[in-house]
Amino acid sequence: MREKRCTVRVGFYLLIAITCSSCSQHYFEGKILYNYQYLDKEGKDITDRMKEVGGAEQHYFINARNYKSKNEKNQLTQLYNSATNQYYFNVGLELQMVDAAKEFPEKNESKPLKGKQAILDIPCRSLQVISEVGVTTYFYSKKIKVDPGPFSKHRFGNWNNYLSMTKGALPLKFIVAFERYTLTATAVKITPMKLSDAGFEVKLALEK
Repeated sequence: MREKRCTVRVGFYLLIAITCSSCSQHYFEGKILYNYQYLDKEGKDITDRMKEVGGAEQHYFINARNYKSKNEKNQLTQLYNSATNQYYFNVGLELQMVDAAKEFPEKNESKPLKGKQAILDIPCRSLQVISEVGVTTYFYSKKIKVDPGPFSKHRFGNWNNYLSMTKGALPLKFIVAFERYTLTATAVKITPMKLSDAGFEVKLALEK
């Protein structure tokens, strides 16, 4: 009888341990809405002019294996499908595809920063990536994260390196310093939702 009780207790505690472990690996799936701001080299706000070219918003959708984004006009701007490891991006009115296994930029240096910032009342750490394209500063939180595994082959844009550095945490703000201007994208709304893999197929994504 005593042995039976011990077995029941062990099974009960094991169930709790498994449940707690599962809870600690809660991954985000849904939409993040970013607002864009553009500044010139002197710090002057040029958003009204630049948004006609680069857009004013990014509607970013991600599930466990794929992501895509659209602008404020509901036009598809980028899409990644892990099943094919292909990355699509918009150039003008044309959608182009590249092999996401291609490393670009080829040279980059990543380092954590001491600066912290709260985005939507979520405390965020910061990370800086320097490449031949520009300097990008990311603000991220482990509260909004994905499993880096399915994106491990996504070398284009160094997305796999970024997720490795942040342990899957998605950026809630990023600042990209180009030669002529600086783009700041800030999350203004986070919406958890279930997203099927079918919605990340190029043809369907273009239709919706």
